[in-house]
Amino acid sequence: MGVIQSLYQNLVATLVSLRREAERELRESEKRFRQVVEAAPNAMVMIDPAGKITMVNTQAERTFGYARDELVGQPVELLVPERFRGHHPGLRQTFFADPKPRMMGVGRDLYAVKKDGSEFPVEIGLNPIETDEGIMVLSAIVDITQRKTAEMALRDSERRYGVLIDGVTDYAIYMIDPNGIVTYWNRGAERIKGYTAEEIVGRNFSCFYTEEDRAANMPQRALEIAARDGRFEAEALRVRKDGSRFWANVVIDALRDEDGRLIGFAKITRDITERLRAARELEEARLKILQEEFARANRLMQMGELTAAIAHEVNQPIAAVVASAGAALRWLAAKPPDIESARQSLERIARDGERAGGIINRISALVRNEPPHRDRLSVNDVILEALAVVQRDLDIHGIKLQSGLASGLPAVLADRVQLQQVMLNLISNAIEAMSRADGSPRELAVISGEDDSANVFVEVRDSGPGFDTANLDRVFDPFFTTKPEGIGMGLAISRKIVEAHGGRLLAEPNQPRGAVFRFTLPVAQEPAPDPESSPS
Repeated sequence: MGVIQSLYQNLVATLVSLRREAERELRESEKRFRQVVEAAPNAMVMIDPAGKITMVNTQAERTFGYARDELVGQPVELLVPERFRGHHPGLRQTFFADPKPRMMGVGRDLYAVKKDGSEFPVEIGLNPIETDEGIMVLSAIVDITQRKTAEMALRDSERRYGVLIDGVTDYAIYMIDPNGIVTYWNRGAERIKGYTAEEIVGRNFSCFYTEEDRAANMPQRALEIAARDGRFEAEALRVRKDGSRFWANVVIDALRDEDGRLIGFAKITRDITERLRAARELEEARLKILQEEFARANRLMQMGELTAAIAHEVNQPIAAVVASAGAALRWLAAKPPDIESARQSLERIARDGERAGGIINRISALVRNEPPHRDRLSVNDVILEALAVVQRDLDIHGIKLQSGLASGLPAVLADRVQLQQVMLNLISNAIEAMSRADGSPRELAVISGEDDSANVFVEVRDSGPGFDTANLDRVFDPFFTTKPEGIGMGLAISRKIVEAHGGRLLAEPNQPRGAVFRFTLPVAQEPAPDPESSPS
């Protein structure tokens, strides 16, 4: 009996010890729990099944404006706005019937009320806690006033932004998802493209492209470039709902979230058809003005060429007129006057004056591209006439003439005065070049002949200093000259005359020195016999 009693006493002592240890651990656990609740950054409120507040933390005091002893023991509806208090007990009973962690009021706005009666939006998390007194509910209450204010500001900003974007009618502004599906459509897009938002949202934006661009996969390529580079811009044809086409300036910007993931594209399109039309009309007007200015400049240039050509070509006959006039005056002033010599001088004046007038008329016709008057002529006769005019200059400068005129040459169709101009220009140039040469022999060769292609040719060879072969392509340009006193029109006029007669005028260096100028003229074709005049 004593042993049993001893064992019983030891068992009771052990149980008491264990109970004390459990109570101590419970107190420690409760203490740690209260410390955790107290340290929580949110307002923490614990209630029992009857809805009485059993515990609050410091943050709850700050949030609601109550002291701790003003809340503990009070019904939790004290913290609920008066307009919601009638429904709150039923909601609380529903939770206690199936207690599990959850957010309170999912899908609707929740409000709490402070001691001063002011309301504020909250988020509430409910967590069931098992205690010796039964199931308790620990509520984590977060004041979301700042977040709600920010959300309202954001929604207001988005609303104003939407009103602003929707009010833009000169630009089609719309959004598309990463796959090119239209998700937003403004009134400008409706005006430009012709689709209402109901008709286009949910469709692929490729419907705005031409068939050719769709076949070339341009819509997808545009999105790929925008995704890669952040932006795509182009000017191209686009298609409206009614099938009509218009020129558009298109900008596509890639949209990404905070993590850099592509969430879609913003697309802005502007109809630039009128701008391009206005630009084209302006360009056409500018082109017309340029054409008019070019025509005016061309007329002025022709007038300049005409003036320079006349000045160049009539210089020789006028100089001859002046010389003949001086000679006539001397013959008439002689004692006794030599009337016959004076008469001959006056005849030369009349002849050279007539030649100067003919030169002026023919140069005017040449600049105006009028076809020359043509007669059947002997090239040799024209050469001899030109040599007779310059004979005195040949004698003055001591130039030896070598003539190689072929006999029996066929006739050519040419204007005698213009052909004389060509010969006089070539021969005068040769004389002038040799007059500037050093003591080398001065020789002039004038050669005529017939080539094997039904052309008559004439060559003028001199022994002057020649010309730089670098200028070979320029010697026939108007106003190009290597002489300080020249105006550079003689060779240009000569080539124009020869080409007007269907021939060619070329230049090349002479050997061992000097220059060669050669021109060709087509042989005059014999007229076909008249069948009616043929013997029967």
